[in-house]
Amino acid sequence: MKIFFKRLVFISGIVLIFALSACQNKQPDDEKLRETIKQLIKEQLPDDEKLNETIKQVIRDNPKLMYDTINAYVRQQKAEEQVRRLDASFKNRVKVDIQPGTPVKGVQDAPVTIVEYTDFQCPYCARGAKTMEYLLKKYDGKVRVAFKNLPLEMHEQALPAAKAALAAHKQGKFWPYHDLLFANASQLDDATLEKFAKDLSLDVEQFNRDRQSDEIAKQVESDKAQAAKLNLRSTPMFIANGVIIKGAKQPSHFSMVIERLLKETQNREE
Repeated sequence: MKIFFKRLVFISGIVLIFALSACQNKQPDDEKLRETIKQLIKEQLPDDEKLNETIKQVIRDNPKLMYDTINAYVRQQKAEEQVRRLDASFKNRVKVDIQPGTPVKGVQDAPVTIVEYTDFQCPYCARGAKTMEYLLKKYDGKVRVAFKNLPLEMHEQALPAAKAALAAHKQGKFWPYHDLLFANASQLDDATLEKFAKDLSLDVEQFNRDRQSDEIAKQVESDKAQAAKLNLRSTPMFIANGVIIKGAKQPSHFSMVIERLLKETQNREE
């Protein structure tokens, strides 16, 4: 029983050492902890050569334990880092103006407003759009989504698509047009953009005039300028009541942010 216990101590110590080494997000006292564990093991095996051989043997005998423990440790560190970043985002909120003409979905007085910056040829933005739809249903009446364009230069048709979507918005069909763009992101040539307008029974002549207008061009440039001011350089980007959320995070991450924001609102009302 004593030998088994010693072996368990060795395994636990070694696993922790390797886990700490494998994790990129090291804490300031990781080195101290690692040295402490090594010292504890050395007290059982004072001979360095014997210690090294024991460590190697433990690794050979317990590969799955090593793999599972290191992975669990890394996952835990990543989760803790995500919470730290989220806390920082809550402390350093930004202000975003929702100007007239901005497409908005959801009730006007919703306590949480999510502003999304999107590129219609970005696959991650398509995923983000689905997440927004899910959140609007899950938090019906509590969340609204405001759409802003951030077409990236690497996507040739992103800017024409952004202008076309705003032209459809002029005729009350932004969100259906938005869905068609994401569903056909690889083939957004001029003829296709016009076809979508026909499919949605828009006034095509008006649609074409609007998408080529200075008004819509300036709206897109205004969205881009606001994103640049906030240092938002990639897509998708989301801002929930001033809290920046970078990338197409899982719905669970957005829910965590929304729940926290709703709790803030509730506390203010009490």
